Amino acid sequence: MRIIGIGGLSRSGKDTLAEFLIEKGYYGVSLGDIVRNASRQRHANEPDPISVANMTETANSLRHAKGADFALKEAVGKFEAAGGEAKYKGLLVFSVRAPAEADFILSHGGQLIWLVANDQVRYQRAMSALRKGEAQISFDEFQRQEGLQWNPQPGIPSQAQMNAEYVKAHSTATLDNSDNNLEKFKQAAQKALKL
Repeated sequence: MRIIGIGGLSRSGKDTLAEFLIEKGYYGVSLGDIVRNASRQRHANEPDPISVANMTETANSLRHAKGADFALKEAVGKFEAAGGEAKYKGLLVFSVRAPAEADFILSHGGQLIWLVANDQVRYQRAMSALRKGEAQISFDEFQRQEGLQWNPQPGIPSQAQMNAEYVKAHSTATLDNSDNNLEKFKQAAQKALKL
């Protein structure tokens, strides 16, 4: 099975790249959506159930309880149920943020793309297009919450928690999406993925 993984921090362009690859014939599964839905339930009594902090806590908790690769197993199951390789060019998983996810993709001969974008650019994107369940926060708070995805959290096995540094270090290619030029971004993706 051909598999492509997309990692990156909030609003770095993961969904944009995923949409492009889905148009190219890949079956896409957002690991972020799996966690986002669980976080909405888990933090339902809070004003911002899908904040970066709540999503990080939810993802770490789910991986710890269900296994570090639980979201990937769900993604592979969806891919196979939808027709698998007979129907699609391959499986695309996006919002990769845990070591187990990166290792799974690479162990299957897949490509792992890390997206970067300037912190201020990502913050402006986030605040101008808040999802239901996100709250307006300061730039300092935005950076503080994202720090939870870089620094290992105590009490959770390292393979089961978010570790953006690990995913970034193990990526097979890095794409910059800071300038909001969609055509340039797509061309860079085509080149990196040899589409």
